[in-house]
Amino acid sequence: MKKYYFLFVLSLLSFKDLLAMHTKGGWMFYEYLGPGSTAGTNKYRITLKFYTACNLTSGQFEPTINFYIFDPVTRQTLYTIPVTYTTSDNIQNCSSQQCHPCVSLIPDICYKITTYSTEQDLPATANGYVVSYQRCCRIGSIINISPPSNDVGETWTVKIPGTAIAGAEKNTSAQFAQNDTAIICQHSYFTFDFSATDINDDSLAYSFTPAYSGLSTGVPMGPASPPPYNSVFYELPFSGFTPLGNAVTINPKTGIVSGVAPGAGTYVVTVVVSEYKRGTNIKVAEVRKSLHIEVADCSSTKPVLDPVYYSCDGYTQTFTDAGDLANIQTFDWDFGDGNTSNTGATVVHTYADTGVYKLKLVVNRGQQCTDSTTALVNVYPGFFAGFLANGQCTNTPVQFIDTTNTKFGMVTPWNWDFGDPSSPLNSSTIPNPLHTYATAGNYDVTLVVGNSKGCVKTVIKTITILNSPPLEVSNDTLICYLDTLQLNAIGTGSFLWTPNYNISNVNSASPLASPDVTTTYKVTLTDPFGCVTSDTVRVNVVTFTTLIKPADSTICLGDAIVLKINSDALHYVWTPAGSLNDPTIMNPTATPTDPLTTYHVVANIGKCVSQADIKIKTVPYPLADAGFDQEICFGTSTQLQASGGSIYTWSPATFLDNSHIANPRVVNPTTGVRYIVTVRDTIGCPKAVKDTVAVLVDRLTAYIGSVDTSVVLGQPLQLNAHGGINYLWTPSTWLDNPNISNPIALPQENIQYFVRVSNNIGCSAFGSIKVNVYKIPADLYVPSAFSPNGLNRLFVPILRGIRTLDLFRVYNRWGQLLYSNTDPNAGWDGTFGGKAQDAATYVWYAEATDYKGTKIKKKGYVVLIR
Repeated sequence: MKKYYFLFVLSLLSFKDLLAMHTKGGWMFYEYLGPGSTAGTNKYRITLKFYTACNLTSGQFEPTINFYIFDPVTRQTLYTIPVTYTTSDNIQNCSSQQCHPCVSLIPDICYKITTYSTEQDLPATANGYVVSYQRCCRIGSIINISPPSNDVGETWTVKIPGTAIAGAEKNTSAQFAQNDTAIICQHSYFTFDFSATDINDDSLAYSFTPAYSGLSTGVPMGPASPPPYNSVFYELPFSGFTPLGNAVTINPKTGIVSGVAPGAGTYVVTVVVSEYKRGTNIKVAEVRKSLHIEVADCSSTKPVLDPVYYSCDGYTQTFTDAGDLANIQTFDWDFGDGNTSNTGATVVHTYADTGVYKLKLVVNRGQQCTDSTTALVNVYPGFFAGFLANGQCTNTPVQFIDTTNTKFGMVTPWNWDFGDPSSPLNSSTIPNPLHTYATAGNYDVTLVVGNSKGCVKTVIKTITILNSPPLEVSNDTLICYLDTLQLNAIGTGSFLWTPNYNISNVNSASPLASPDVTTTYKVTLTDPFGCVTSDTVRVNVVTFTTLIKPADSTICLGDAIVLKINSDALHYVWTPAGSLNDPTIMNPTATPTDPLTTYHVVANIGKCVSQADIKIKTVPYPLADAGFDQEICFGTSTQLQASGGSIYTWSPATFLDNSHIANPRVVNPTTGVRYIVTVRDTIGCPKAVKDTVAVLVDRLTAYIGSVDTSVVLGQPLQLNAHGGINYLWTPSTWLDNPNISNPIALPQENIQYFVRVSNNIGCSAFGSIKVNVYKIPADLYVPSAFSPNGLNRLFVPILRGIRTLDLFRVYNRWGQLLYSNTDPNAGWDGTFGGKAQDAATYVWYAEATDYKGTKIKKKGYVVLIR
């Protein structure tokens, strides 16, 4: 009896805490064990191998976990199976220098592999089953996963195929080997074995694939979710298809990962092995293996070449030692055609002819860590890859045609990826496959094609799949029953119009139709690849053209009016066209300039024609005139006078005796006002026209300075007034000129002068000044005592006939300067430095210049009284 087995392999490194387990990858597979214990069932073995760090605490180990089995179509959870571990073993690399004499800083690699296994009877179904286990979490600082990687879980899953693929339910999935302790040094060439075996002798194909995420630290041990599963987010420039960078590839036939390693750190690498029935492109099953691979900070003297070089574009090839060059001193190249070179780690060589050559590189020849490697060089230029995609619709087969040609050898093999992962038939290995897309969208189709000489190229094209082929048809339209209409359909393929009613050719893209009643025509397009779509054109047929015109109108000259007609016509012609914005539209805008204009319109639907006239009369706008601006004196009134219409309205109404007449009176305005008059006419254009007039109010003020002043007998006094244009001083006694703004007075006794200030329109204002005449000599007079706390709070000199006070100082009895100033209106307040001085006798000194220019110097004593 044949049986099925399921196998899970998981990898753990350490715990963030007891709940958040740090996984390090793994894989799941199944085995068919034969018919189940009940009719209609099959028995499978499910095994889980779980990779962890070798040294675990008791809290980091789970003796029993749950497997979850789902229906892949309905996503329903069918079974929850508790599984207890069976074994837990360590595997470790040799880290001795004796094992790796030419590797520095040899890393210590150790995995604990814990195995869980169970057997389960499952009913045979068309959909099959998805078995899954999820857990949290990975370690932190993983290089190729977006941070924080220690909050990213992992999913281990495998699908058991159903009966939809004949015999697939009795398949046993491929099983990966456990070759996981290879040393990978940063920036050095390496190989890592991801190969698998299959007891069914099916064909196996390997590829990188994005790793699945799982649970998070929030729910680290919850039940597994149903498929499909989300991928982890990768950090550029890495991806699920280039997990170690573009310099590392996987051999699709052997599963060997090789290339030049990236920088030191931890990387998530996931490989999927796809199982095909031998000799067909029928995919039976697939198994995923995911590992956290450590790239160590070590170095090796091993030279690194690609296993095979293919010169498919010319005879010249560049060779580079891709290994760690730190410990390599010499490079000896043998190109296999009799030519050699020792110029360095990178060489360029041109072969004279086609053929297969053996390339050899020896490093450190004659030294302790010498090593060598070889590679084959296939020189067969003239290989050009490409393909065509014929078809564009959903649910219709798209024919892919390989257009690759080669000058040498034969084109083979072909590996197609149709960019349709939801389809179970997403790939093919035949030259010209068919593929049917279920949904519309853009698909990236990839063809990896080679030739028998070893050339391999990848061609990627984006194809657009539509729900139906593109089809454009004429818009619904309106015709006269006397007319013939050309229908238009734009597309690629054959056409069929229905119904066959008064139509010239039902298979033409542009037939002529002459329906005499309203008809809906349907066109069906079938493209060259069998895609079908259709659309319709409704042809409304009329026996006459409707045209309803508005009443004739009168507008103000210079205004525009829309000529609004109501019509179902398709075309219009208006005349005269000169005053219209567009004479070919249904409702043009007219701006007539003549007193009367008659507009004529011809409206038609093909041969069905209607005509009409619209008369537009123009009348001029009223000529509004608010009169001239006015300037008046404060306290007076004036009259406004407007003209040009029949109705007048003034704004604002401030100071007006009547704002609704042509000539209102402005009564005693206190400030200037700009009035706006709105003029309307009762016999011409009814629209209002506005004009403005300004009324300015002059309010003079006579500015004469101080209200009174003092002089000594014989001292001239300069009077000053301003505020107007004309001045008159009275009385004129002792004045040199009473008719100017600044006469000079020589008063002999006390007197009061008056001045009248006026402007050119007669506005006037008055001012006055008293002059006290002292019949004493010009001098400065200083008090002998003052009291800051009494009425005389400041000690200040009294000036008579003095032009300027040049100096005024106060000293104490020790000669200390307490106060100094030249302002005749200031004085000493009895303080010094903000502190009140004691009651005592103080010395003062003063200098002044009288009105004649004579210098006066005086000093004396003053008593400060408190």
